[in-house]
Amino acid sequence: MKTRNWNAAFLLFMALIFIFVFAGIILFFRNVNGVNLPQAPDGSQPVNATVTVTSIWNALLKATPFAYSTPLPDPVQSSLDGIYSKIDQSWPQWWSCRRCADYRLAGGIWRMQFDKGVMRIFYEVTGWRTIASFTTSNDHLYIFNDPYCPEDVGEYKWNVEDGQLDLEVIDDSCSFDLRAKNLSHQSWSSCAFSDQKAGTSTSDQKPPGCEENLVVPAPAVPADLAVNVIVYGGDSRFFEKPPDVVANANTADRPSPDGVAIAFDNHTIPYGIHRILWWNGNWIEASTDLPFSATGVQFFGEQQIGWARVLFDGVEVWRGNTSAIWSKNARHGGYIEISGFGPGTHILRVESLDFDYRPVTVVSFGYSYEGGVETGQP
Repeated sequence: MKTRNWNAAFLLFMALIFIFVFAGIILFFRNVNGVNLPQAPDGSQPVNATVTVTSIWNALLKATPFAYSTPLPDPVQSSLDGIYSKIDQSWPQWWSCRRCADYRLAGGIWRMQFDKGVMRIFYEVTGWRTIASFTTSNDHLYIFNDPYCPEDVGEYKWNVEDGQLDLEVIDDSCSFDLRAKNLSHQSWSSCAFSDQKAGTSTSDQKPPGCEENLVVPAPAVPADLAVNVIVYGGDSRFFEKPPDVVANANTADRPSPDGVAIAFDNHTIPYGIHRILWWNGNWIEASTDLPFSATGVQFFGEQQIGWARVLFDGVEVWRGNTSAIWSKNARHGGYIEISGFGPGTHILRVESLDFDYRPVTVVSFGYSYEGGVETGQP
């Protein structure tokens, strides 16, 4: 075979291999995204398949570190042992990220445990976690066998005073210095100290992140409302009959339609057409006096979006976990629609809830002239 023909055949062969590999990757991610999971009658994934925060932490408690390059230390209790928590006031992570930097500072609850030579760290919002070995020598802490930097040994100076753990970095290059920045960024509250101070172990006396089983209210639509409330799963903008008018939550990205005014707390976070609410920026509202027959608010995002309540003209008409409304192909959320009101100026408001430190993704407010939205589902 001539050299030119051989090269052409080789290139064709390599192209076929690339096509097969690429097709396999696409098929793999289709399966990961839930295409082969059990389906509810309307085609959505059952929400009860979602792994809870508590179950992730309990699974982490059962795990043990792997001795990458350093033997595991003896399981000896140290004066540092205990559970600690903090609320990072950075922006929380409300998007799906397969390649986010490990230990990156992100807003919400972080929990850390030192237990007989085992260190565990857990970020409640996304479920990110790690496990490593540690030893102490007087007031120095040494961290090693971390799967995100198995060759690195981090050294810190530690101090616990009045129930607050402070870690001072001596040397730690793990994850491009991100572990050092995370652990030393702010003080960590001692969960054991909160118990001793209160003289009880009830969860309402503990700092956020220390509760073993956080009690949350049941999702609810209040009874005896003067208006009608319907909860739809999915994205109303793509329903068979979507809202006639859509006002995006982030007016900085796209101004509101004429006759609709949107206001929000200055601490809410702009993200494309969305506004992200959480404990530092807990409300957004839309008002209009146009003659609509129905109005609603659209929640839509990743699995980690959290609890909110909806108020119509100052009256609560719904509260619940926005992630649990509906789920399909790794997307979560739904549309809360209100109808049955008379003419006049009406305000639809969304507030995040104090007990939940996860972000709430508000996409838009919708308005219908006749009737309401229709999903097209049987």
